[in-house]
Order: sequence, then C-alpha cells, then structure tokens
Amino acid sequence: MLGAHWATAEERAAQFGTTIDRRKWRLVGPMHIRETEEQALEDVSHGLAEWVQYFQEVAALPIAPATDDEHTLVEAMNASGIAVIGTPEMAIAQIQRLIEQSGGFGTYLFMAHEWADRQATLASYELFAREVMPAFQGSTERAERSRTWAATNRPEFMAAAIGAVGKAISDHQVEKDLLPKS
Repeated sequence: MLGAHWATAEERAAQFGTTIDRRKWRLVGPMHIRETEEQALEDVSHGLAEWVQYFQEVAALPIAPATDDEHTLVEAMNASGIAVIGTPEMAIAQIQRLIEQSGGFGTYLFMAHEWADRQATLASYELFAREVMPAFQGSTERAERSRTWAATNRPEFMAAAIGAVGKAISDHQVEKDLLPKS
C-alpha cells in the first residue's frame, strides 16, 4: 500500500503543478523494543491489550484478534506489520521492509502508546536510538569498515606482534648476557 500511496501523492502533486520529496515523507508506527523478545513481551503486558481493545471498539480498526492473551496479540501485531514488539534487529527489519515497500521515505516516527511503563518505554527509545537509527543513518559504516579491515589484516598484525615480542625477549637476553656477572 505504501507504494500506491506515494504514486497517488505524486499524481495529485502533478495535477496541481507541484512536486513532492520523499525525504519529507514521514511514516509512523508503534514499536516497543528491548534486548530480548521476552523482555519486550513482559513490558507490553502493562497496556497492549487495552490499546488493542481501544482500536477495536472505539476506532473500529480490527488490528489484532479479540483476545487478552499478550502472546497472541504480540504475534498478531508483529505478523501484520502494524507494529514491532521485539528486538532492535526486528525493528531494523521492519523499517527496511517499509523502505522497500514505499520506495523510500524521510523519517520514521514512533506512534506514542502506553504499552509499557515509563521506564521500559524510555529504555525502548534509548535502544532504538543506539542500535536501530545508526543502521539507517550510515553512522556505523566507518566503524564497520575499520573492523573488517582489522579482521582481514589480523594475521599480518599478529605475526608482527609475535615478532616484536620475540625480538624484545631476545634483546633483553643479549643485554643480560653483556652485564658483568656478580
């Protein structure tokens, strides 16, 4: 649907003699991420069922099955692509899917919710900033290239280090041998 939305936006812009810019297009979705899926599930037991109930009964959007079972709700939300309740890797995969489906966009925004308590929500935001955003901002590329270079050149570095240690031991022995014996 995202690709179709963009096509419609371009069509309407052309009708009015203007253009649109993907970099200014914002997508929004709910997420709650933690270090493990189990922790994320435990966190959202605070309010996910009530949130889903609101969308089903008030907003009339059947976004998940009618159940209070958190496991079922989390599985349904994740499987539908509506939300991510899980790990940073799952969040990265979701945003990558949105990029591919839409053809690209400028910003991903969190839909605020009260699935988890304040501390768990702040931990989710922090984890998103630390582990998910860099994957899309290119801020880890240099570090990844440096790590790859170091790993590729490790045998040469190790040989040089072993040689240097051997030489230091040998030089020390020569010095010791030159000292007067007492």
